[in-house]
Amino acid sequence: MENLVTLIVGKVISLKHRKLKGYVLPTLYVIVLIVIFGAVTLVSNLMQVNPNYLYSVDVMRNVDTPVVSEVEESSQIVRPYTSSDVKIATYFYDVDASEEEQQKSLIYFENTYMKNTGVLYQSDNLFDCVAVLEGTVLNIKEDDILGNVVEIEHNPNLRTIYYSLGEVNVKVGEVLNQGDLIGISGENNITDTNNNLLFEVYYNGTLLNPEEFYTMDVSTLN
Repeated sequence: MENLVTLIVGKVISLKHRKLKGYVLPTLYVIVLIVIFGAVTLVSNLMQVNPNYLYSVDVMRNVDTPVVSEVEESSQIVRPYTSSDVKIATYFYDVDASEEEQQKSLIYFENTYMKNTGVLYQSDNLFDCVAVLEGTVLNIKEDDILGNVVEIEHNPNLRTIYYSLGEVNVKVGEVLNQGDLIGISGENNITDTNNNLLFEVYYNGTLLNPEEFYTMDVSTLN
């Protein structure tokens, strides 16, 4: 750009010595000024900084700045049903509970009282039974007393079992996301109602109270 301006100025001086008409030189001076002004404007625009570009450079320089924010995995455990009218029919039997609470945790079958190893849920209507966490279906079977059974492994130490399903909507080996439909409530031979779900939780081979399990942080159950 500097060479171009020098060249134009040189031409103007050369033309001046040739004694051109009076209007020619002023015209050339105007052209020179326009060229100089255009050059200054162009250089100024090129040197202007794009804020977005600067931000990108700063991010690349600072390795501690994440380009994409990581999505934290939810550690909230959901209940194994979605209906709002599901009630507890029989509680989990806790050896440390009061005598009154333990009586509410007994299942009576064929003249025998048995300790409930999970929580028996019931409703006046059919209800969906869903995965409390992501996991893999380990086993599906039909029990003569408890109806259709689905077992899910959430990690090597954590399993949940769904009993009394009237309809099963998964297959062995299927990978489930939290909240995926497992089946529909159904019947068993330990109650007189039609819409049941007996739900058990095993952690390291030990039974957990499902009602306490829902409030746990799953990251502590690895």
